[in-house]
Amino acid sequence: MDPGKQATEFFARWGVSHEEMLAAFREEFGPGTVWDQRPIPRVTGPNRAVLFLKLCRAALGLVTIDVEILKLAVDGDTVLTERIDTLRRADGSIISAAPLVGVLTYRDGQLVYWREYFDAGTFVSKTLVGLVSGLVRQVPGVARGGVRPASS
Repeated sequence: MDPGKQATEFFARWGVSHEEMLAAFREEFGPGTVWDQRPIPRVTGPNRAVLFLKLCRAALGLVTIDVEILKLAVDGDTVLTERIDTLRRADGSIISAAPLVGVLTYRDGQLVYWREYFDAGTFVSKTLVGLVSGLVRQVPGVARGGVRPASS
């Protein structure tokens, strides 16, 4: 399969369900695949990638990621993508939407190295705002306009 098509199909599976996203990572990654998204620590292999995604679900409520591909270029086995990744909770609310660039390298149809570049400060601040807003919605007595007075 053409590496550009393979990468596009990989990203499309992230928005289906959490289980489908995990399956996509298990199938796309080989045992030695390196996923480098600095400043986040590097992840090697499908098991570590899936563990990372499960930790994101536990910490952030991440269930799916909608990927909007703005630009895609292919040079041999290397795919360059400019994307906006929108991280979503189970209710569809947005945790964060961040622009990034990714470079995926394939060998014999298997993803072997994947680097992602993004503004970590912007991503962290948007994610924290999304995390706090998600937590606030879960607290009884909190309304959109602020905190409701406690009944006496």
